[in-house]
Amino acid sequence: MISKDTLLSNDLFGDLNPKDWPISIDDLPPGSALVGGSVRDGLLNKLSQKPDLDFVIPTNAIEFSENLSKKISATFIKLDEKRDIARLVINGWTLDFARQVGDNLTEDLLRRDFRINAIALRLKEKPEIFDPTGGMDDLKSKTIVAISEKNLLDDPLRILRGFRLMCELDFKLEKKTKRFLKNNVDKLSNVAPERIKMEILKIVHSKWNASIWQTYLELQLLNNWNEGRLSFVELKRKEISSDKPLLGIILAKLVCLISDENLSKLTFSKNEIKRCKNLRFWVEKINNLGLDNLSEDDRFQLHIDLEEDLPSFILFLKDNHVNSWLKRWKDPSDALFHPSSPLNGHLLQKVFRIPPGPLLGELIRHLSKEKAYGRFFTDKEAFEVARKWTLENSPFM
Repeated sequence: MISKDTLLSNDLFGDLNPKDWPISIDDLPPGSALVGGSVRDGLLNKLSQKPDLDFVIPTNAIEFSENLSKKISATFIKLDEKRDIARLVINGWTLDFARQVGDNLTEDLLRRDFRINAIALRLKEKPEIFDPTGGMDDLKSKTIVAISEKNLLDDPLRILRGFRLMCELDFKLEKKTKRFLKNNVDKLSNVAPERIKMEILKIVHSKWNASIWQTYLELQLLNNWNEGRLSFVELKRKEISSDKPLLGIILAKLVCLISDENLSKLTFSKNEIKRCKNLRFWVEKINNLGLDNLSEDDRFQLHIDLEEDLPSFILFLKDNHVNSWLKRWKDPSDALFHPSSPLNGHLLQKVFRIPPGPLLGELIRHLSKEKAYGRFFTDKEAFEVARKWTLENSPFM
């Protein structure tokens, strides 16, 4: 009779579908094991089509990886010479190879961050799940448990990763683990900004359940990077917890987690920082002034600044505005929510002899605004509006 553990190991091996891998298991040295996220996600039935594969091999991981890269024509990347870790990238696959830490696989797994990440699949003739810390039980109870506080401090990024796993998997943090995270938040300042950024991006792209923000506030994980006043509790909870959250939820989370100044310190791009600044500016403006008290110019500028990111802004609105604004944003013909000039710049230059420059930009903005508020409906009327504006404002006419 086949044991339950054997059946589970076979099922996991089948779900991982090694026949699709860019390498053969026969390429791996004896004693190799698959570890980490792909094993965890396979047991949770959450495998992507091309999961990242993390292998532990007995010795010489960098040398082995470099030789294997030549055999399969993969890109070879040396990740950590001291710890003997390398990466191969090929056809959308990412394969990491690390030298086993300690004298055996048990010692290696006991040095990892969380028990759900310390489950291995031994790649023997008959694949075998190996779980020395109890990670399988944590998967069943949907709980994130740290192996030890010392392991977290060995790489302080793990403090943020615990919260990220909570967000991604919809798990809860075990009480002692939560205390470990909270007591060591200050250690995150020792982590490279680029690594923190990668964790934050995973956090904002994950689906948050109703308790996530409260846990975040309790842990105060990113206080050093957030002096802003926006609070995630202001967002529409029904959109946060729904199966199909609004597109804008990602940017909305980001402005609540990181201040504009620290987005730069965490190496976010100029475009990402600009989008966050615009969103933060308009959210704070309507919080202070009230949406209904915006001037016509302000309302038009809001839609110029936030056309792409309006779903992010909608999440901060009061209930009576949410549905109507979202409906209008989804209508590409809505001239206010998607501002555009009825006449292009080349035509305006030709007809009214306006040179390229600020004056032309002002005319295009004027036409876009008049169109947005329904003050003309035909091209002929648009030309007349442009003619009048040009006579009043152009020194060349």
